[in-house]
Amino acid sequence: MPANRSRTAKAGLPVTLIVFAAFVLSACVQSEKPLLAGSKPLLGMRFQLTLYQDFADGKARSVKTSVFRWSDDHYALASGDSSGVQYFVVQSFDGGNLLIEANEHGHVYLLGRKLANGTYGIVPIDENDVDEATRDRTCVTRNPVICTIQTRRQLDVFVRAAAKKRGTVMAGAISGTAR
Repeated sequence: MPANRSRTAKAGLPVTLIVFAAFVLSACVQSEKPLLAGSKPLLGMRFQLTLYQDFADGKARSVKTSVFRWSDDHYALASGDSSGVQYFVVQSFDGGNLLIEANEHGHVYLLGRKLANGTYGIVPIDENDVDEATRDRTCVTRNPVICTIQTRRQLDVFVRAAAKKRGTVMAGAISGTAR
């Protein structure tokens, strides 16, 4: 992790699996309704997520573990500490990476970059990844911390920009669990 981490990383806000940091993330992109329709259980029917965050000198200062179970059309929290995230969905994105939509006071978006089998670097979809003119055209409403969008097309603008960034804010490791 770089020494000059973003405000999001310094705040230590968790994002459960590739999922979720952002409820209070600076400059996050969110929507009032879900935008990732038709998601499938890409991570299996049940898994344990170990989330590593708040890195200093290459070491995670915070580790949280939770178990999620596929429930109809989303992953639902079964047990553990998910930092307020009760459910999320994932969709494949660009070569093994994942696009994540997590609930928490609306729907927030994250990009899970595949680091190894079952391990992802997680970065929030951030409005600051695009220029001011693009934000003005794409955000339906904005304040200093949140860009609210309404369509998948708007989300894709930010996802493409986030995919070009380097670095991660946290890491998530997924493993199977006993029933």
